[in-house]
Amino acid sequence: MFQSFKFLHGKSKKPETDFRQLIPGYSDDEIIRILKRRTYYIPEASRLAIDEAIKRGIIHSEQDLFSDEYKVEELSFSWFPHIRDLFTRAKIRKSIARSLVIAGVIPLVFGMMQMNRGLREEGSLVLAFGLVWMFFSAQLNRNYHKVFVLILLVCDIAGTAFLFFRLLRPPAKPFLDFFITGAVFVLITYGLIYLMLMRLHE
Repeated sequence: MFQSFKFLHGKSKKPETDFRQLIPGYSDDEIIRILKRRTYYIPEASRLAIDEAIKRGIIHSEQDLFSDEYKVEELSFSWFPHIRDLFTRAKIRKSIARSLVIAGVIPLVFGMMQMNRGLREEGSLVLAFGLVWMFFSAQLNRNYHKVFVLILLVCDIAGTAFLFFRLLRPPAKPFLDFFITGAVFVLITYGLIYLMLMRLHE
């Protein structure tokens, strides 16, 4: 996870800006913060931050990094890591959104199967649900909007409730079906809540 470009405190409003453009515009305090977390960055980003620090006179050479002042800080564990860098935040948002789009294939397939079984009303509803899910997931991949996340959260809860309702109907279903449904719900909900908190931390 730490191989990606993380924890840069950029001020650019363009999420896709490359770190080579971001770092030279950072304040001295931000450069120092990167130096203290340099092992968590990709080598190119760390190298650029070190060169920028030497250029500004923050440090005189790489040997200064061995001092206690620049000892690499340990990152504390968090279920929802706070990522300030816009570039990295956009990458994570798109990665989660793409996963949500893929998840939408499940209700699409299930809906078509139900229609083939003659359950046209239920199949149509599930199929429509899958299309709505994939549409808003795709929109979220293009650009963040709080409404997209809220709609997906509502769909997530409604879809899971529907599945549990079907599983509770006779005949009795194996425990594994309940476990898989619950696990998928937790993973999707986690991703959506993370997207919401990520935006609130801006």
